[in-house]
Amino acid sequence: MPEHTRVLVVDTDDARATALTELLAPAGYQARHASSPNAPGWTPDVVVLSLDAVDAAAVARAAAATADAMLVVVTSAFVHSRARDALRLGARDVVARDAGGEALLIAVERAAEEGRDRRELAMLRARLGAEARDALVGASPGMELVRELVGRAAASHRTVLVTGEAGSGKSTVARLVHDLSDRRARPFVVARCDAPAAGNLEAELFGGAREGLLERARGGTLVLDEAGMLSRTLYGRISAMLTQGAGAGIDASRRPVDVRLVLTMRIAADEPMVDARELLGDRNALPIALPALRERRRDIPLLVQHFRRQLAPSGAVPAPLGPETMTPLLAHQWPGNVRELEHWVERIALAERATPMDPATAGQTVTAPGAEFAPFDAERLTLDALERRYILHVLSLERGHQSRAADRLGIDRRTLYRKLKEYRDDGVTIRAAG
Repeated sequence: MPEHTRVLVVDTDDARATALTELLAPAGYQARHASSPNAPGWTPDVVVLSLDAVDAAAVARAAAATADAMLVVVTSAFVHSRARDALRLGARDVVARDAGGEALLIAVERAAEEGRDRRELAMLRARLGAEARDALVGASPGMELVRELVGRAAASHRTVLVTGEAGSGKSTVARLVHDLSDRRARPFVVARCDAPAAGNLEAELFGGAREGLLERARGGTLVLDEAGMLSRTLYGRISAMLTQGAGAGIDASRRPVDVRLVLTMRIAADEPMVDARELLGDRNALPIALPALRERRRDIPLLVQHFRRQLAPSGAVPAPLGPETMTPLLAHQWPGNVRELEHWVERIALAERATPMDPATAGQTVTAPGAEFAPFDAERLTLDALERRYILHVLSLERGHQSRAADRLGIDRRTLYRKLKEYRDDGVTIRAAG
């Protein structure tokens, strides 16, 4: 619906921009105008770039700066070859100014509809697709948000910045963004910025005597793995290549290279959230922050069973691990995150193949993370009962301080308060603080 569609008119000529805005507003669009595509605090659905003549560099810059939006170019001098260049660089449509206001309104309406369809399709893939379910296992709010952001990223052409601790799944998210996007049939190339040969990274990216990684990724996705190791100078050159085509070694015509960038950056547990602007400058990146496994403990049973299914013989459905094995896993801090958990499950699988075990006690022959946590009696517990016992145990460790217990459990405080109220209603005595 037009009344929910935000349109940004970009033109350095204020009078011309005002005329376009006044054309769009009566049609029901929320329209603003600016002299550049970077409009702080306002995210448009459609950007109308008004130019005297189609300029490839200007189109590329606008597409990079507002890559979540659909781009429509209006030009006073319509030339077919330049219009084709604009479409190749990311414009949805090119409209001649003398074609009249109706032609622009039709172009904006089509662009807005296509943008909505792309976002909805990518969101649906991320939420319901087998790829997303298998790659991003978990029912915690943190993982629901990650799936939502992956869907948004896949639907756009924006640079994506994926951050998280070691082993949290950054590479998995980078691959999923590519596989769910309209570039999924095109190249997926990874450049390791922290590799021993990282000193030669510039030559690897831009090429010379042989094809560089940027050229190899043309039309697809280039992942800059551990991009925090990149210098601002080198990243600036990569960004310029994508928007202006500047630089030796790529495309003698100096046309911009059509590549989607995904950056991954590792953060330590005690480090603050990464400010993408430190590396990216003005480039409009979409951040995806992966939660540590200790912040989403409720996903551990799901992840364990997921990895056990992957390792089981074809067609076999492994029985869930018993509470005697699962409880220490819930108590462990998991400094290696999902990767550490996966390796532990692999050791369990090897032990089970060597000596058949009762699923209730499987894993006890392998050192269990969190073994300092006293196991419960060997009884069959539901997941809800196991969760209750663990929450009460953590509350005891925190001497009844509910806010500290919530932080340690990795859940929202209101969620903990609600669960404790349910336990009280069931007759459970809840320890008071102190």
